[in-house]
Amino acid sequence: MTSDLSHQKHKTASRFADVLVVGAGPTGLLLTHLLAKQGVRVCLMDQLSQVVDEARAVSIDDESLRSLADALQLDRMAPLITHAYGVHYYSWLQTLFAKVEPSLQDYGHPKRNAFRQQQLVQTLFEGLKVYPHVEVLMSARILTYVDDSSSGLDASVPLEHALTVNYERDQQIDQLRCNWLVGADGARSTVREQMGTTFDGQTHAQRWLIADLIGREDSFRHTRTYCDPKRPAIRLPGPQATVRYEFMLFDHEDSEDVLKEEIYRAWIKSRNEADAKLTLMRKVVYTFHARVAKEWQKGRVFLAGDAAHLTPPFAGQGMNSGVRDATNLAWKLSDVVHGHAHPALLGTYELERKPHAWALIRMALKIGVVMQPRSLVSAVVIQTLLKVACWLPSVKDYFLNLKFKPKPRFFEGFFDLQAQGQALIPSGQLMIQPELEAVNSNLLKMDSVLGSRFAALIWWDAKDMDWPAGLDLKVIKVLRKDEDFLRPSEQSQCYRDKDGQLQKVLDSAKACGVILRPDHYVLSYIYPNDASNLVRLKSILFGYYKWFER
Repeated sequence: MTSDLSHQKHKTASRFADVLVVGAGPTGLLLTHLLAKQGVRVCLMDQLSQVVDEARAVSIDDESLRSLADALQLDRMAPLITHAYGVHYYSWLQTLFAKVEPSLQDYGHPKRNAFRQQQLVQTLFEGLKVYPHVEVLMSARILTYVDDSSSGLDASVPLEHALTVNYERDQQIDQLRCNWLVGADGARSTVREQMGTTFDGQTHAQRWLIADLIGREDSFRHTRTYCDPKRPAIRLPGPQATVRYEFMLFDHEDSEDVLKEEIYRAWIKSRNEADAKLTLMRKVVYTFHARVAKEWQKGRVFLAGDAAHLTPPFAGQGMNSGVRDATNLAWKLSDVVHGHAHPALLGTYELERKPHAWALIRMALKIGVVMQPRSLVSAVVIQTLLKVACWLPSVKDYFLNLKFKPKPRFFEGFFDLQAQGQALIPSGQLMIQPELEAVNSNLLKMDSVLGSRFAALIWWDAKDMDWPAGLDLKVIKVLRKDEDFLRPSEQSQCYRDKDGQLQKVLDSAKACGVILRPDHYVLSYIYPNDASNLVRLKSILFGYYKWFER
């Protein structure tokens, strides 16, 4: 990317970062944490003078909580979260016709949780102070970037200050050098504009009014969704006695008029009289979007979060999708920065994340059909069918435990496509997080045992493997649920599969172990007496981790 600014005379750029992250929202902040934890020099830049101090996203899921734990920030954030809430759906007659109250914790955390985005970003922002190799530039607006490298992404040439970034701060234009740039700068992304890519999908004409209030006395913790064609509405209780109301607007209604206090408070009163008297924190009218950027990577520049995809609000997955972006991209950037992996590994980011982002958008649109019926006839038909279907235990469980949510699974990318078989969790899918029991009887979440690198979980009695040379692999021996620690001195680094969840997965794959990527996705299964399995694994790794094979 070139511009007139790139030809102006500047003093030599005084700042350098391995990775420049543009945007201090949840995606950019989490990405910065995950990179910094791996020793990557990061510069975080945002055009605002401070992080956003208002509630935007209000729902955080189990995958995002798992990522916060990976970033060592969950313990700080957990007291500010309302864990494990559900959604109750009410008909046009104001009667309850469906519930979503997931009780399963496949990934080690409740599936649905309420939070306040401003508390998350403040927690993440303050948490960066422990990293001396992270520089934060607030009130800094990126203008252009120039790729100064002649080597492209050729890993045989050292990566040194490949990008020159021009930015404005304190009414002065300055420069920064970096090797990689990530635009996590929101729906109106400057980085996306500089990349020259646009959105696929639609900007829907449907508008919703949001009102955030504080001081509620009603202790009911679940979301109430009113699927009423007269005025579709949502009531979402949150932490610290907060509550959010969302009301669908009709085409003839003016956005400015519905923001008048007498209008929105009357709507709230019709749902909960006491809530209508609460203190207002925020009100806004938004138009929802279902769009994904055509390209997420151009050379050394990437998009993440709202800069890459815009999700309708009905499934509460907008921010959570951005967290998945950061989790996927962070370890790949880290391995490339530290010279462990070929830059081609970064090409799997869009391959893996883009289809899943689209899947969640499609799910949100389907939920929107139920939530905002356009007529009494459609409301009656949809709600009656759903209520009748839930008489079947399997269907009820499908909705109650949120099993309609697309699995975090890849169909292309960095994993062993041939090792899927009949596994409950095929390669390329996020592994569950069961509890593991240590020899001292302490119970640990699996991720705390795995660490932040590649890890292999393998049965205690499996033969030693000829692991690929040079791969930074942590090997963890595991006892089955029905096995005891017989030799504690030998088994001090061994763990027991407490509830048999890991055994169920490995047995389904007919495997004796599993190799997980740093983001806890299944790279490959390990099969007993199958030399071709390790040959295939080495072949996969060779494509992206050539450094180890020289």
